[in-house]
Amino acid sequence: MSNENPKTELLSSWPVLVALGLVTLLIVGMLGLDMFFSQREAQRTTDIIENAQRSIILLSDIRTHARQFATTDIEREIIHSTNAIATASRSYDPIATYQGERDEWHHLQDLLRQLLARPGNRQESAPLEEEIDNSVDKLVAINTSAGVGNLTAIRTAHRQALWSDAVVGGIVIAIALAVSLWLLRVLSRQRRLIVERVRFLNEKNNELEAFAGRAAHDLRSPMNPIRGYTDLILESPGLPDEVRGMAQRIHRAVGRMTGVVDNMLALSVSGRPPVGQSSSALVVERLVEEMGAELQGVDLATKLRAGRVACTEEVLAQILRNLIGNATKFRAHDRPLRITIETRDVGPMVEIAIEDNGLGMDAESARHAFEPFYRGQMDRELPGHGLGLAIVDRTTRALGGTCELSSVLDHSTLIVVRLPRP
Repeated sequence: MSNENPKTELLSSWPVLVALGLVTLLIVGMLGLDMFFSQREAQRTTDIIENAQRSIILLSDIRTHARQFATTDIEREIIHSTNAIATASRSYDPIATYQGERDEWHHLQDLLRQLLARPGNRQESAPLEEEIDNSVDKLVAINTSAGVGNLTAIRTAHRQALWSDAVVGGIVIAIALAVSLWLLRVLSRQRRLIVERVRFLNEKNNELEAFAGRAAHDLRSPMNPIRGYTDLILESPGLPDEVRGMAQRIHRAVGRMTGVVDNMLALSVSGRPPVGQSSSALVVERLVEEMGAELQGVDLATKLRAGRVACTEEVLAQILRNLIGNATKFRAHDRPLRITIETRDVGPMVEIAIEDNGLGMDAESARHAFEPFYRGQMDRELPGHGLGLAIVDRTTRALGGTCELSSVLDHSTLIVVRLPRP
């Protein structure tokens, strides 16, 4: 396999944002224009209809009252008709705006003035009444014709708006399709890069795990004879104290080196735990029995109320062994060690809480507790490599769970591990 990294292109997102923004602006603009023109045409149509209706009503009133004026000699009715004609004329005058309407309206006003100047004279009013009717008919015809013409113009404008909407909609759809196709190509390209990158990382991880296994084996190989020869030296009778002391130091150093190798190997493979499931209560019980010597003199309390977890017994035992081992290692010297192990089902997760009354941690140490090889100021006084909690955290996250730590210096430490249920 090539040692070079696969090509990873970082595609800028600004063209996508610009294209989507343009499409959005076009859509919003089209909707805004539609609303504007629709509102304007609706208002125009309303005005035309209202003016036409009002004009016809006013002209009808003028005609009616003109006839009543021409056919009565009762003073009260004459006064009423005169006032009604004057009121209707004042209302009609501002809206007489169509072509030819103004001239005909002036002609009708002259006829009305002539009629109003001859109250009670039916014989002389008859011709005026006929002329007034003809003039009113002409004005009604003018309003009707103008209304029809304006309605035709409005329909034409609506058709033009529909065509413009269709054109803009086609442009928007074309741009949206182009952006969609481009995004599909980008996503397909990114997916290929991601798949290639994941494959590359998997190959590197496999290589790393293979290297860790080989390194552990190669490092153990020279240590085994050293340990064996040291044991033989220590078992030799009549061994001088100085030689015995050196052999014991060698034996302890080999033990520490073996622990470092084992922990590094465990850390390297902790990100890919095997698939399986196990009973949390059964694993805790077996582990407590297995660690009987380490837990000698410890006030241990268990509350096992959880079911099965989605990890193998070996992986769960490794997690718990690291946590319980830390609790026994960092015990306080002025009080008996008390450890509480509690398991419970919380929704789709199994929660495992381990609390002790040991040395605890300060805030700085608690923040870095899960970092590999990190050791706080108090940790340096005790044997260890700073890998236990890092292995727990990495294994837990690889299983789809979480690991949280809270601690009070010289008081207690609580670690809560949450693992998914099968």
